[in-house]
Amino acid sequence: MIYFVRHGETDFNLFKITQGQLDVSLNQMGLLQVEALANKLKNYKFDYVFSSPLIRCKQTTQAILSFHKDLQPKFDERLMEVSKGILQGGKNSKEVYADFFNDPKKYGGETEEEVFNRVSSFLKDIELYKSKKILIVSHHGVLKYIQFCLAGKDIKKDKLIISDIDNCGIMKLNF
Repeated sequence: MIYFVRHGETDFNLFKITQGQLDVSLNQMGLLQVEALANKLKNYKFDYVFSSPLIRCKQTTQAILSFHKDLQPKFDERLMEVSKGILQGGKNSKEVYADFFNDPKKYGGETEEEVFNRVSSFLKDIELYKSKKILIVSHHGVLKYIQFCLAGKDIKKDKLIISDIDNCGIMKLNF
């Protein structure tokens, strides 16, 4: 079983600025969100914790682990958000995003296939923990790819339309 948590709110989330792989800290609301999330998860029993190494995920992970002191998180770059290249740090229109998803390399970003491959690689590596309870702290975009991979979809044939998750939202996925 995988418990997937999206990091707390950042100012970039609040003001609709493209974060991608920029290392942005949680804002005051995000810190309150992760405190509430940590309290909600304090009685959960996790066997392993994996997290994106970006600071917003580290802050979220640290708050949760304040109630799980026996666990050591494993920070994995494959759980980092989708790179949006030169769009990161900007307020971008729907048209720019549509163009980005048509040709991410034009903006120096990652393709869907690249993200799918790194997420698939991560999931393959944690298969040996299949009978365990795993907490993954990561990003909105990566959650979509994890769901897509676990649903057995093919990135070359299937359209990536998966459910959304709010900041500090929890999603339980069978693994």
